[in-house]
This record gives sequence, structure tokens and C-alpha cells, in this order.
Amino acid sequence: MKSIVVCFCFCCLGFRGHALSAQEQVRVLRPLEQCTPVTDLNDRIEEVKAIPLQRHFDPRSQEWFQKKLLITPKGDFLLVYGSEVLCFDDSGKYWFSMKYDEGEECAFHQDACISVDRKRLLFAHGDSEVVFFDLEDGREVERLPMNKPLRSFEAIAPAPDGGFYYYQVPNPGTNHFKTGVPMLTRFGREGQKLESSVPQVGYTVNAFLVSQSRGNTYLIRTQGGDNACYRVDEKGVLKKAYTVDFGDKGIPDSYGKVNEVLALSDYLRADYYKMPIYFCETAQALYFASCGPGATLYNYLYPREGNSGVCWKGDPEMEIHFFAADDTCFYTIVEPATQELMMNTQDPLLKRILGQIALSSLQKPSAYLVRVKFK
Repeated sequence: MKSIVVCFCFCCLGFRGHALSAQEQVRVLRPLEQCTPVTDLNDRIEEVKAIPLQRHFDPRSQEWFQKKLLITPKGDFLLVYGSEVLCFDDSGKYWFSMKYDEGEECAFHQDACISVDRKRLLFAHGDSEVVFFDLEDGREVERLPMNKPLRSFEAIAPAPDGGFYYYQVPNPGTNHFKTGVPMLTRFGREGQKLESSVPQVGYTVNAFLVSQSRGNTYLIRTQGGDNACYRVDEKGVLKKAYTVDFGDKGIPDSYGKVNEVLALSDYLRADYYKMPIYFCETAQALYFASCGPGATLYNYLYPREGNSGVCWKGDPEMEIHFFAADDTCFYTIVEPATQELMMNTQDPLLKRILGQIALSSLQKPSAYLVRVKFK
């Protein structure tokens, strides 16, 4: 159960389904056919660097579980952590925080992204406000009241002309939802609704929905149904990029569709592959993970061109995944681990990272930011 919680807890304005043009290319991934299982990644990893973060974090907190990583144009790191976004340089030194300070807790998720022009941070305080910060010095620029435009809020991504996309999941983590309800709404710079897209077609868990990738692009995953992943490109344009097909080993759309609510733990343990999640891509590679039979984490690494990838199992004692990527590297955040775990883990990525941490630092921070470059 610990593994499940840590990894997977893992009008013109009416609905407009995102129709694909003839020019749009959607890549179909079949990981169970295309990915070779491996137990060693050393011949595929060019570099691992562990950066101790000079700030204390509580790895048992809900804020830590919901953390998110962003990378600025200068190469600084922004960690979304509760009601603030902390800025670190590439050595892990803490610089400043961009913080929503209203003296009251937010009943909804909080999330952040970097604007298309890469000059501002957009911090979404649930369905209440979007706060704009200057990326250079972290000062607050302005606030945009949202006046509760959505029933619920989960994540944010940048859109053209200073706007943004809001992601909502109707009835997340249950089988009680109406197929076809749009999950993504685009807002203009002044907070006006422009269009809705990406209909929900299957069981969806509201965690790790949007991740930053190469060139300040963003990957948005859906889960369920067509197991799609959408890309917001450098100009803020939304396009469907990938679908994941597990074949007859994928969980059926009809699984659990009964009158009772389907418990998340039962869904994750089901004897199928499900929930493609944690999408990130560099200029050379694509990474994502999925939940397999018995809630086992499977990691997949593909070249950006070609359909021959590799896969490996996660460690149930310390499941890790990538949080973000830039043009050349993937990034994750790792807490200190026991010597026993470092010696016994069968996860080849975790083993390499923990080994690097042991070699590279005498400090004992509460967390490391880890950069991984694949060949």
C-alpha cells in the first residue's frame, strides 16, 4: 500500500473536441511489444549528477508528495512546494521563494508553469487566482482573479498570448464520471474562457498531470481510454502527441464500471497495465511510466525517433520517476536512502543514482535534485 500511495496517488465556449488535422502526427507507443526489459542502465547513461538542495523538506508531507519541478531559461530550478515556489541555482543554493500569501489554505490543488515568453511564472492558487511572478527576481507582478470558473482545478500549462490552460478531472479516481466531459480549458490573458478540449474517456487519477519538457514545452497526460499524451509546444499550441497501447494486457475501458465506486487501490492492483504517467522528453528521448499488475511501477525509455525502447521495474520501497526535462537531461528528486536499500535495490536507475549520491556528497540534505543524461 505504501508503494501505491507514494507513486500513484499516483457558448462559443461550450465543449470543442480537439479534432486532429491531417498534418498532426500522433505517435502510437506499444511498450509491451517495443521495449526490451533491462536490469542495467550503465551502458545507456552518460552522466548522473546529484545536487543537494539547501533547504529542509518533510518527505512525509502532502506538500512533498505533490511537489513539481520547473527549469528556468537560465538553468535555475523551481520547486513547487505547497503555497510557494522555491528557486535554486544549479548547485542547489536557495535563492528566493515566489509565494502566494493570503493567510488561508487553498481547498484545491496548486500548480505552476512558465509563460510562453519565458519571462513569468504563473502560479495557480486553485480556482481562486493566478498570480504572475517575474522569473528574474521572484517579485509578484499581478494577480488575476478566476472567480471559480471551474468546479475543480488540478494543473496549469502555458497558452498563447499570455494565456494558460487549466486542467480539471471530473470525479478523479472513481468510475463515476460522464464520458466526454472536457478536462482542459484554455483561458486568455485576462482570464476569459476561450475553448475546452480533451474529453475524459476513462478512469483518471489526478496526480502528475502536467510536466515541463525540452524548450519549455509541456506534456499533459490523460489516462484511461486512449491513454493519450498531449503536448503544449513552444508557442503554447496544444496538440495530441502520443497514445500508449498495451494491447490485450491493457486494462479494459469497462473495468470496474458497476454501481459501486471503484477503489483506487483495487484499480492499481488489477492484473493489467494501466495509467501511463510521468511523461517527460528531451531532444533525444521520451520517458514515461505505467502501473502494471499488482501495482508494480514500470519505466519506459524511448528514443525520440524510432520504436525500439527499454523498460525496467521500479523498486516498491523507493519508487522514483522523472519530474521534468530540458533539451539534454531528465530530472528527479530523491530523498536519502538506507545503505541496505542501496545495496539491494533491483531498480537499475535508482541503484545508479544512489551510488552517485554516496560518491558525490558528504552532506546529508533532506533531498537531492538529480540530473540524468542518457547516451
